[in-house]
Amino acid sequence: MKSYTIVRAPDDVPLGGTIADTPWDAAHEFRIDEFSWHESGPKPLTTGRALYDDRAIYLQYHVEDRDITAEVTDLNGPTYRDSSVEFFADPNPGDDSMYFNFEPNCCGQFKLAWQERDWEERGIGRDLVSPAVAERIDVETSVPGPTKESHPDDEEWWLAAAIPFDVLSELTGLEIGPSQGTEWRGNFYRSGVQSESQKATWNPIEKAEPDYHSPEFFGELRFE
Repeated sequence: MKSYTIVRAPDDVPLGGTIADTPWDAAHEFRIDEFSWHESGPKPLTTGRALYDDRAIYLQYHVEDRDITAEVTDLNGPTYRDSSVEFFADPNPGDDSMYFNFEPNCCGQFKLAWQERDWEERGIGRDLVSPAVAERIDVETSVPGPTKESHPDDEEWWLAAAIPFDVLSELTGLEIGPSQGTEWRGNFYRSGVQSESQKATWNPIEKAEPDYHSPEFFGELRFE
């Protein structure tokens, strides 16, 4: 199981792609480079960073992508089909099997949901963030929206997001406000690729078929 330390931001966090001489420089890098279902072809690299303060958790991704596409423009739509990245996390490990998933596409549209392990197979549903609450989440990307068609010059894109803890509290019904020593479980993903061989994760998922909704394969997330 991999472990990632989320550093407290030393200053206000800008939602951009620059790392040097910004608070992002203080964050540890994670690499989405576990290609558990790779059979052939390229392995495009995605890297990222995470920070936090009293208000929010901040995410930044840099994505190698030769086919940058996005069609979803609706909140909580199937953004995983677009060029996208994902963050899944269980903020209460050991006490329940609930987790949230944040799935933004390259144009900044996203899904945010809260569900229990095996929710789909068990037919128990899940809670999706409401439009009013979603407005408090900030997402910036290098790709002008609201949609994107593939272009021969496509090479890479970045995305940065701020997810306030009070948003997560409203969605989950839990008091979420991590501090030094808090531990979550989670995973970081790359989605929207043409081939399942290119689907990638931070912590490996030991399943025969791609299944990002696999909290049993979450890694450790430690707040510093």
